[in-house]
Amino acid sequence: MQNLPRIFTFAGVLSLIFTSSMAQDKPFVLEEATISSVHSAIKNQQVSCEDIVTAYIDRIKKYDLDMNNNRPPFNAITAINPNALEQARQLDSAYARTHQISGALYCIPVILKDNIDTYDVTTTSGSLALLGNQPIKDAFLVAQLRAAGAIILAKGAMDEFASGISGISSRNGRIGNAYNPAQNPGGSSGGVAVAVSTNFAMVGIGTDNSGSVRIPSAFNGLIGLRPTTGLISQNGILPRGNMDGTAGPIARTPEDLARVLGVVAHADPSDPKTLNISRTEDYTQFLVATGLNHKRIGIIQSVNGVNLFKGMPTDTLTTLQKGFKEMQKMGATLIPDIHLPHYDMNRRFNEAGEREDVNHYLASYPAARKNYAEICNSGRTSLFGTSAQCLTFIKNLPEKNSVQYQRALAIFKKNRTYVEGIMEKYHLDALLVPVSAYGSATYDDSTVLSEGVASNAGLPGITFTLGYTHSEAQMPIGIELIGKHLDEGPLIGMAYAWQKHVGPRQAPVMPVADTQLSGLDIPALNNLFTLIGHDAYQSVLKNSTRENYVKNLPPEKFRDIVTKRLSEPLL
Repeated sequence: MQNLPRIFTFAGVLSLIFTSSMAQDKPFVLEEATISSVHSAIKNQQVSCEDIVTAYIDRIKKYDLDMNNNRPPFNAITAINPNALEQARQLDSAYARTHQISGALYCIPVILKDNIDTYDVTTTSGSLALLGNQPIKDAFLVAQLRAAGAIILAKGAMDEFASGISGISSRNGRIGNAYNPAQNPGGSSGGVAVAVSTNFAMVGIGTDNSGSVRIPSAFNGLIGLRPTTGLISQNGILPRGNMDGTAGPIARTPEDLARVLGVVAHADPSDPKTLNISRTEDYTQFLVATGLNHKRIGIIQSVNGVNLFKGMPTDTLTTLQKGFKEMQKMGATLIPDIHLPHYDMNRRFNEAGEREDVNHYLASYPAARKNYAEICNSGRTSLFGTSAQCLTFIKNLPEKNSVQYQRALAIFKKNRTYVEGIMEKYHLDALLVPVSAYGSATYDDSTVLSEGVASNAGLPGITFTLGYTHSEAQMPIGIELIGKHLDEGPLIGMAYAWQKHVGPRQAPVMPVADTQLSGLDIPALNNLFTLIGHDAYQSVLKNSTRENYVKNLPPEKFRDIVTKRLSEPLL
């Protein structure tokens, strides 16, 4: 397996093809590869696990910081795992002995959001204040991934401390959208979504409080799932917004998403929210082409008096209406006039208990900062304003089990009862909401709609692409389907049926590959990522706040920062 010949071809984007004397007629291509196609290629001796991991790392080197034709870079990666290749070689050695694909995610390269702990890659939560922060063990969900044979390939860039939907942080600078790097990648799991969309990794794991998995997935043409609160353990994830936060899978296909969810959705004795939940063992059972047949889907027109379709561009509305008609042809019944006038959008106290949670997390291992206050005083974050303003922010956070804490829990419970009551009243299998009133990726936060309904009720929501804009970049237009408690399976089934009906997604068009970084080893490349983020912080973000990050670090300014850094010696 280790000596298989390799053939590389270029056809606008890099295509990685492997052949062998026993290979099938159809070669293995890296772009848009799936879990099934990787496992088939390994079984057919077309490719080794080391080949796969090497190919993804090479692709990151060629494209992540590419700025040909004056494009801003994708800049999706925070750090590549220096152990990834060795772990791949170990899997190859085991396969040579057993000739068995051991594990549902055997040799599947996964990218994690940078707030999820791994013992072999730093966890900085998108903040320069946590530079060098190295956990001593994996998050619970990461342990499940590794046990299933997955390779933790890299950490994805994110909005600082998961605050925002614009992909800007002191750790990385600015992330660019996969379809148009000058546009918003969405957040706060933007780097994970961009990396999966540009084929820098096969699947990803993000975290979601108020849309942080769903928004970037929709903006980058992917399937993204916010599961029911408690389905996936939060143990080993920096606990900002721990009350309503949850990890969630991001993938290019519903099949891959279902397989990843089945691996990570397990009860964790250390996370009480995950206990006493009835789980589905195998989400692939919902992958049927008739997943939309006989389904009743209610289109939410307004939430708490806010009209979700008001001011929507005609082209976007036309695309959505065309998609709705296709769903009806597939057997779905759409109820077009659902309103949620009594839904409580109050998220004021959802950070209650955060100070205690973060301090406990930082004290659980030799972290780069001992507590929340040290982050404020680090001089390496401006997210909350000055150090004094940051200290005031954390001082004013309601305590765990306080009146405010209980109030937030009560709102979650009330909203869930209310939303599920509406679904029962109209006999609905799902609720539908456009991810953005604008349609595709936008920096106008006020038009982003996929935030509250699922989040503030602890319910599952899945996003997928319904169509594309007519612009040159053909940006994805996404929708979200919201289900009842623990209805992840039927939601995945609906997304699967849609994708089977319309065919594979329209992948982003990649630039001409840049070979400038091809000679760098992984530590040198990781250092470069760090230096670029530090440059952006020192020159722009240090004197900015979250409210003006986007204005102060536009695409062209960040491109100039990266250009300057790349003009200097790289080693």
